[in-house]
Amino acid sequence: FVERLQKRRRLIQHQHQYKLLRSIPPTSNVVERFFSVARITLGHERNGLHPITLEQILFLRQNASYWNVGTVDGL
Repeated sequence: FVERLQKRRRLIQHQHQYKLLRSIPPTSNVVERFFSVARITLGHERNGLHPITLEQILFLRQNASYWNVGTVDGL
């Protein structure tokens, strides 16, 4: 009797450890937009783009609010 009770308690403890989900939780919209921009930037025309160049383009697009043509001309 005691063994069954202990086993039941262990099962109950493990059941409450994780919450069951009926669907996959959504990701952040910022992340979704970033992957969308990356897909558009890479595209079929630029499949030979070097990974570092792609990273630089995505970085500049993501941080476009921090620079403009005047900033680039000043360099």
